[in-house]
Amino acid sequence: MKAYPDYGHPKGMGASPWFTIRNGKLYPDYGHPQGMAASPWFTVRGDKLYPDYGHPKGMGASPWYTIRNGKLYPDYGHPQGTGASPWFILR
Repeated sequence: MKAYPDYGHPKGMGASPWFTIRNGKLYPDYGHPQGMAASPWFTVRGDKLYPDYGHPKGMGASPWYTIRNGKLYPDYGHPQGTGASPWFILR
């Protein structure tokens, strides 16, 4: 499964995946502005995504995204705060 920028993302919708989801982890994919990475940026715990050791800001105890209806919404741990519009769509 992949995560693509959705209409709520600051850079707008995108046709290239920013993340690939493998084994409950999100890894930057070829569409990500910083390119692909071998280390995970996020870990899925239930319906929340937490920064993992590969994330540029390091691991985090607060969720950056919530998964709802196949979309990722910014959560309270995100630097820009919570949001009502999805930043990513999963497909």
